[in-house]
Amino acid sequence: MTSGNDQATAARASVPAGPFDLSVVISTHSRPEQVREAIAAVVAQDHPGPIETIVVWDKNEPEWDLAVADPHRPVRILFNERGNGLPGSRNCGAAAAQAPILGFCDDDDLWLPNKATRQLALLERTGSDTSTTGLEVLIDGNVIARRGTDGILRFVDLLRSRRMEAYMGTAVVRAEAFWDPERIGPMDEHIPGGYAEDYEWILRAARHEPIVVDPEPLLRMRWIVQSHFRDQWPDWEAALTQVLERNPEFSGEPKGRARIEGQIAVAIAAQGRRRDALRQVRATLGWSVKEPRGYLALLVAAGVPADALTAFLNKRGRGI
Repeated sequence: MTSGNDQATAARASVPAGPFDLSVVISTHSRPEQVREAIAAVVAQDHPGPIETIVVWDKNEPEWDLAVADPHRPVRILFNERGNGLPGSRNCGAAAAQAPILGFCDDDDLWLPNKATRQLALLERTGSDTSTTGLEVLIDGNVIARRGTDGILRFVDLLRSRRMEAYMGTAVVRAEAFWDPERIGPMDEHIPGGYAEDYEWILRAARHEPIVVDPEPLLRMRWIVQSHFRDQWPDWEAALTQVLERNPEFSGEPKGRARIEGQIAVAIAAQGRRRDALRQVRATLGWSVKEPRGYLALLVAAGVPADALTAFLNKRGRGI
């Protein structure tokens, strides 16, 4: 089900204790100011033990001079040689990691100071493989706190709703579980366009075992108000279709199934395939007449630009 570099996967199938308590992989592309801030936030963690930061540049030349040799808080710089955007860059960094626990961060995210301390303690206390947290969303200078579930996230919870805390930027995971396909497995490097890669991975993590959640907002997501899918709607359609195919349990959760069918409907409408879009809208509303994305797809099919609609929702901290 997962894919990528099989040799790297095999090599990381058993990860011994290393010189660091935590390895944090930061994926970046053409955001020089934000990535520096993201690095600084990881280096400033209040966890007393050693943490390494691995920054992986995707599709542009790395800033090699950002490397730091500090044995307590080293910063390593890599180029994503695996390809396919975020999935490849995350696997690239994870394959180079030396700690038994992995964390992930995008260049527009900031780990808040006690994130590592609280999540490492949570994994130690529960023995779980994966943890996520609540988060803050920063939009146009305003911070919106979104607390996570107080307890655990189950597989069925993620089928029913795209939970805000089910996000790779909040996730920490045991490296052995990350690389073992019988437990969770690495990011899927062949998912179309690299889209929906975090949801697909989180679903696998929750299928393996419930995810323990620290409900406190421990990450600040700096929401970029723009469409990430301009001219990429075919990949989004294909990636979401793949998520449904890999998780047939969605058919037992009509509301959750309708949500993804509605996203697919919007993607089809955005490509100008009006007849197919109307057919997909009918399928969406057949699962749930209350699914708003079905009606958004009708707007797009009627001529409302999908990118304008996406930008409108992004300004309110929402997405399609």
